[in-house]
Amino acid sequence: MNRRDRIALALRDALPIVLAYFPLSITFGVLAAASGVPWYMSVFSSVWIYSGGAQFMLISMIETVAAPATIIVTILLVNMRHVLYGATMGPYLADWREPLKWLAAIGLTDESFVVTSNRAAAGESLTPSYYLTFALSAYGSWIAGTLVGAGLGGIVPPEAASVLSFALPALFLALLFGGERTFSHLLAACTGAALATLAGLLNLGGIGLIVGGIVGATAGQMLGRKRSRQIKS
Repeated sequence: MNRRDRIALALRDALPIVLAYFPLSITFGVLAAASGVPWYMSVFSSVWIYSGGAQFMLISMIETVAAPATIIVTILLVNMRHVLYGATMGPYLADWREPLKWLAAIGLTDESFVVTSNRAAAGESLTPSYYLTFALSAYGSWIAGTLVGAGLGGIVPPEAASVLSFALPALFLALLFGGERTFSHLLAACTGAALATLAGLLNLGGIGLIVGGIVGATAGQMLGRKRSRQIKS
């Protein structure tokens, strides 16, 4: 494909995420405004943090007047999974120039990782024109939604805005069911979800996402290798 085709493909791949990010970030902007956060601070958090789970957690900790050190450590724990994402994506971007790699890191969210890593694992080349178009489209949608939500903060009640929070889990489910459906993938998804849920019930914060991701992926990988050996034998 030429550059224009790659950009068109990236926009097509990013469209479901763009449509899901916009109402979800509006919800964040409304809740932030209702919590007394100035509009420019909520927009800055979307520009700088760009993490739905961490930003919603940030709002709840601001409401409970948590210590700044607690807020920083919690957000770092929630976003620690991105280290694993980066390690996975690194080999696919090895030929990129260094400034483009840093730019790609900004747009590395859960959803963008799922879509782009699946394309890379299928043998497709991740060119800057494709990846950056995809990532920046989702990034722009999140920032725009936050700005709209912050503007509507004084009009829309937080209770009404919280209805839109279903968009994030619905997006994750759509990405999950749209991927491979082997027993190994199912085991990885169920194991990770169970451990993350358990950690949430135990109030362990973002550590559940990290442990669930590592253990789930390991379990799925081990099962996949075992089944491959059985087939070969």
